[in-house]
Amino acid sequence: MQKLQLEQKLAHKLSGQQIQFIKLLQLPTTALDNYITKEIAVNPLLEDTQEVNQEVVDREEDEILMQEYTYGCPIGSYPKTEARAARDTWTPAILSFQEKLKAQLQLLHLSEVGYTIGEYLIGSLDEGGFLPYDLEIIVQDLYVMYYLEISLEEVEQVLRAIQSLDPPGIAARNLQECLLLQLQAQNQLDPVVQLAYQVVSNCFQAFTKKHYAVIVKKLGITNKQLLKEAFAHITRLNPRPANVQHTAPYTNEYLSPDFIVIEKEGKLVVDLLYYSTYKPCLNQKYLTMLQCYEQKAKQDVATQEMVVFLKKKLEDAKWFMEALSQRSQTLLKTMEAIVALQTAFFLEGEEVDKLRPMILQHVADKVAMDASTISRIVNQKSVQGKFGIYPLKFFFSEGLRKVTGEDVSNKAIKKRILELIDSENKSNPYPDGHIEALLIAEGYSVARRTVAKYREQLHLPVARLRKALV
Repeated sequence: MQKLQLEQKLAHKLSGQQIQFIKLLQLPTTALDNYITKEIAVNPLLEDTQEVNQEVVDREEDEILMQEYTYGCPIGSYPKTEARAARDTWTPAILSFQEKLKAQLQLLHLSEVGYTIGEYLIGSLDEGGFLPYDLEIIVQDLYVMYYLEISLEEVEQVLRAIQSLDPPGIAARNLQECLLLQLQAQNQLDPVVQLAYQVVSNCFQAFTKKHYAVIVKKLGITNKQLLKEAFAHITRLNPRPANVQHTAPYTNEYLSPDFIVIEKEGKLVVDLLYYSTYKPCLNQKYLTMLQCYEQKAKQDVATQEMVVFLKKKLEDAKWFMEALSQRSQTLLKTMEAIVALQTAFFLEGEEVDKLRPMILQHVADKVAMDASTISRIVNQKSVQGKFGIYPLKFFFSEGLRKVTGEDVSNKAIKKRILELIDSENKSNPYPDGHIEALLIAEGYSVARRTVAKYREQLHLPVARLRKALV
C-alpha cells in the first residue's frame, strides 16, 4: 500500500529576471548589441532609440529639401542634424583564436543547443587554447547562463567536435590530450606517427621522465632509430595550440576593451566603453495603444487579453532598461575596485612585477558582492590603459612573499621561471630543485612543489624532457 507523505524542502531557484541579469553581467560589450537586438525583437514595448532619432532626422531632412526646392535656398544654410553613425563599418584587422574557432563552429552540423554549448566552451578556453574547467562546471554554468538542462555526455560530444577544428590540439584538457589530438590529425600510415601516438597514449609518464628503457620494454620496440625519430617528432608538436607566447600571453589576440583607465592629475579614472549601436527605449505607439485599450468603457475578451499582454511586456521592458543601467553601474564598480587594488600597474608600467596578488574574493569584498558574480563579470572582458589592452583575468593571481616581506604576484614567479628555462643549457637543463635554489637566491620564498606547479601551468616539461636528444 502506497503512503502519502508531506515533506518540506528549501531550494534556491533563480528567477527568469535574475538569470537574464547574470547573462547581461557576463556579456562582453561587443556582444551586447546582439543581445539588445534580440530583446527588442521579442518585446513590442521596446524600440531602438536611434531608430526613433532617425525618423526625426528623416522628417527634418525632408523639410529642408522641400524648402530648398520651393525657395531656392542653398544647401547647408539650415542647421545640420546629426544622422545616425553607420553600422558595421569597423571590423578588427586581427581575429582572436576564439573568433576563428567560432567561425569554424558554424560549419558543423550541430543543433541550436549544440551551438550554444560550443560557443560557451570556446569562450572558456585559456590563452594557450586549453579548457581549464571540469565539464561538470561547464554544465552548471550553462544552466545558470542559458537555463539549459543538459547532460555531461552532451557537453563531451560538443567538446569532441571542437577538438576536431583547426588548429589541432585545441580545447584539450591537459598536455597529453593536446599531443594526442595533434597526432590523430597527422598521417596515420607513417610509422613514426604511429609510434609517437603509442608512446604518448600508453607511456606518457615514462616519456616525460625520459625513462626510455621502460618505454622500450612496454611497447616491445626493437628499432631504436625509429624510437628516436618518434621522440623527436613528439617534441616538435605544439604544447600551446593557440600559438600564444608565454612572455606576452595577450598580445597575439585582438581585444576590444570594455573599460578605459585614464590618469588625470595623478588619479586613475575608469570609464565604461559603451559601443552598442542599439539603445532601447519604450515604444510610444504601443504605450498609446495600451492607454486607449485601458480607457475603453467596455472591453471584450480580446481587448482584455491585449491589455494583459501589453502590461506584461511593458513591465518586462522597464525591467530590461533598468537591468542595462544596473549592469553599467555594477561593471564600473567592479573595475574601479580592480584598479584600486592594482594602482601601481596602471600608473607605473606593464611589467608583471607591478601586479599585486589578487583573487576574486579580494574584489568581492571591496564591492560587497559574491565571488562567483565577480567571476562572471570579469569573464571575456578587457580594459585599456596607457600600456595596452589586457583581459581582466590577467589581473588575478595568487601571491607569494619575498624574504623582504613584500608580497608578489605568482605571475612574476612564472615569468622568472620561464626566463631561467629559456636561458638554460639544453644539454643539462635545470631540474625543479635547481630552479627553486636560484629563485630563493633572488629573494623568492618558494618550495620545489611550487616550482613544479607553476612549470606545469606554463605547459613546460620536466628537465629530462627538455634535454636535447643526442
